[in-house]
Amino acid sequence: MKPYSISFALAALAMTVAPIQAAPRAVLPVAQEEFPIPHGFSGGYETIDGVKLHYVRGGRGPLVLLVHGFGQTWYEWNRLMPDLAGRYTVVAVELPGLGLSEAPRTSYTGVDISNYLYKFAKRFSPDKPFYLVAHDIGIWNSYPMVARHPADVVKAAFIEATVPDDTLYSLPAFVSTGEAAGWHHSFFAADDQLADAMVKGNERLFLTHFIRHHASNQAVFTDALIDRYVRSYAKPQTFHHAFEYYRALPRSIVQNQALAASKLTMPVLAVGGGGNGGFGAKQPENIRRYATNVEAHVLPGCGHWVPEECASALNPLIPSFLARP
Repeated sequence: MKPYSISFALAALAMTVAPIQAAPRAVLPVAQEEFPIPHGFSGGYETIDGVKLHYVRGGRGPLVLLVHGFGQTWYEWNRLMPDLAGRYTVVAVELPGLGLSEAPRTSYTGVDISNYLYKFAKRFSPDKPFYLVAHDIGIWNSYPMVARHPADVVKAAFIEATVPDDTLYSLPAFVSTGEAAGWHHSFFAADDQLADAMVKGNERLFLTHFIRHHASNQAVFTDALIDRYVRSYAKPQTFHHAFEYYRALPRSIVQNQALAASKLTMPVLAVGGGGNGGFGAKQPENIRRYATNVEAHVLPGCGHWVPEECASALNPLIPSFLARP
């Protein structure tokens, strides 16, 4: 792993780690205070089990639920959303505790968070099954929903992350090139809220490095775009909530072991990035352990942030997959 600056480390040592904040934080009134909303879309909130979840919605037709990943918000889907809106009701939700969504009143395990997502989806599609598109930790928190409510999900697309299982424990922490792709799992999950303290005050340094290190098309992540994500995650407690998803991973893995007893039978699209920072063929290999009907794609030259790095390749792929009988 590349060394961080001395000031980065000193900032961590100088801080007193605050106790975990269980109560939800206040939210800003409109999404446009963080990210520009595509034409034809609007932001809103739904309260699920006492927790306000922020979303951006547009289009008309069957529901497509979009679930973002770590370090990002609903905005990672901004280039895909208009391509879906002509045929579907597109709803990009922000995970509990991230973006403008309030923190969960439960744990951050996949099962608990998926309960929020399922109830949220049913607000928009109460009587009909819906489609799911998830990226990164969006997969961690939506796979349990699909596994527990298979009749309610027509198809699912899983992009650039595995369903959490024991293979995560074998990720290398150090490689010949220095920084291993999965080094952050242990760092984020460390005791005493270590990551929270070390990142606080260094949000831009951290997020710039983290995003660009896992990208092949780094030019997509302009300073202006990274600034938007930094402002979102620099809000009080947001990084804490983000890291809590990693701290919950061991419990999520146990939950998934039970859920995997019955494989998903609906069509599942598995998309991996074939370039620097991408999962490559490991993505569909993992998804096939949990689903019987998997369509696999590895996108050359794409890193981890496929929806933004490789929109020209992904955007035709998703509508085509969803539309096929």
